[in-house]
Amino acid sequence: MQSVGRSIVFTLSVFALAVTCASWVTTAGAQNTPKTLRLAFTAAESTFDPAAIDDIPSSDIARMIFDSPLEYDYHARPVKLRPATLAALPEVSADGRTYTMIVKPGIFFTDDPAFGGKKRELVAADYVYSIKRLIDPKIASPNYYVVENKIVGMKPVRESAEKSGKFDYDAEVAGLRAIDRYRFQIVFEKPQYEFLYDLTAVAFSAVAREVIEKYRDERNRVRENPIGTNAFVLAKSEWKRSSRIVLVKNPNYREQYAPLADGGVSKWRVPALDRIEISVIEEGLPRILGFQSGEIDALAVPLALHDRMFDGVKLKPEFAAKGMRHVRALEPILNFNYFNMDDPVVGGTSLEKNALRRAIVMGFDNRRELETVYKNQAEIAQQIIPPTQSGHSPNLKLRPPYDPALARALLDHFGYKDCDGDGYREAPGCKPLTFTRSSTTDSRSRDQDEIWKKSMDAIGIRIEFFKQKWPDLIEMSRTGKLASWGWSWIAGGPSGDGYASLLVSRNFDAINDMRFKDAEYDRLYDLAQSRPLGSERDRLYAAMSRIAAANTVMDFGYHTYSNEVSQPWLVNYVRHPYWRTPWKFVDIDASKRQ
Repeated sequence: MQSVGRSIVFTLSVFALAVTCASWVTTAGAQNTPKTLRLAFTAAESTFDPAAIDDIPSSDIARMIFDSPLEYDYHARPVKLRPATLAALPEVSADGRTYTMIVKPGIFFTDDPAFGGKKRELVAADYVYSIKRLIDPKIASPNYYVVENKIVGMKPVRESAEKSGKFDYDAEVAGLRAIDRYRFQIVFEKPQYEFLYDLTAVAFSAVAREVIEKYRDERNRVRENPIGTNAFVLAKSEWKRSSRIVLVKNPNYREQYAPLADGGVSKWRVPALDRIEISVIEEGLPRILGFQSGEIDALAVPLALHDRMFDGVKLKPEFAAKGMRHVRALEPILNFNYFNMDDPVVGGTSLEKNALRRAIVMGFDNRRELETVYKNQAEIAQQIIPPTQSGHSPNLKLRPPYDPALARALLDHFGYKDCDGDGYREAPGCKPLTFTRSSTTDSRSRDQDEIWKKSMDAIGIRIEFFKQKWPDLIEMSRTGKLASWGWSWIAGGPSGDGYASLLVSRNFDAINDMRFKDAEYDRLYDLAQSRPLGSERDRLYAAMSRIAAANTVMDFGYHTYSNEVSQPWLVNYVRHPYWRTPWKFVDIDASKRQ
């Protein structure tokens, strides 16, 4: 798994930034100003419930409030795991099937009325309960695929809940149990060699049953009352949905000191920050202006505005002279366009439908998109798994070339011809043909739409665009209501498994928005999961990429470079490849900021 989830960019007016920045400046000028980290997100939060999260903004916020069992060693490269709430790393059996974990005593949830005025300690049963929530069909967790049919004894409990409409959280699951107050164990049907990395994911964060039962909605989700054990808590009185999120220091956070790059430990207790203020600023230009003026402390520079901050791949001298920092790195991301295999126009497994999809991929001018939209800060993907991840095969080149002439010839061969002389092709038998691609309403999507229109006109395919906001599209995509769309999958760890799982048939209505169903693909995926990291597993992943390419389920898209900039007053801040919000280990030098 280790995936943070789906990502996309959005729009907002410059005026919104002016109002936000004015409030920031006023706050900064006040006496006894708290140490405040100021960030800008490109999209709004959708939920604060770890079991329901599959988007980046919500995941980033939840990671600062909730604790998964493991986290990354902040400074270690290559990346290493370390206990977050555990007393030690999990004990894993030699066959890779049994994981035994011990929760460190003395960790407490944030105070909440659900606890009846008593301090509530984190215990093993909380992790057992939280994992069971991934299985509850009413919650319909998008992360259910991580445990589906994997934990011993889980399947009959799930099936019983599907029949009765109610999940029995007290029912015993042989492979998921609390041994005593602090020890719990997970036993898998087959070896799970990369599950340790899954234990860093927000989906495995601990929640308290009392909180869920007090605040849950009709889907057993708790969207607005995140009560966790991590370093920050949501300041509900200052939260403005889809606009501004404020996190404040958890006054009851356990004793912990920030690790330093030299391997030592700092003298300041975690967290050093008093507040984190997150503004939702969808358009790229206001975010850039906010960073340049010092009102945003760290920023992933929008691709469309790359030239405003950089000369080629280097920070411009005027910004470097101010002490601003820049880190460029290939992201663990797959930005792809997909086809819905159930769609009556572009879906289906017949040769002519596959030819249509293949022609669309070959006819799309990805060279222009790479240059104008991605500003050459991306690599064209050739397979499902990115180069940053285990399971990637460096010599595997599966993406069809950009070749409009060959695309036109392919369409001709399979009977896609212009029957009425209007310049656009009809489907075989002179039936109507319109390719519908979904996109959001931001400026980047408008640029992409223009490239799509010119590309499809060049091969004689009529294209229409279905425009909606991101939250609406993601819900429609998940339930198979979009013909074609483009989104991203980004990993929270070094495993390539999450990318391969995108096309597993049992992940319909979760992450398999392509509605792709292939028995051989499913078989290879299950086989790969039972194999340790190595050449055999890599060959299985390569075979899965070949199946995806042969069926033209997606175009594989791009792997983008992140160009992250940060202000000189951030102390002990480094970019981690998989941990996007390590803010509890960061301090602010107030004198430099001033």
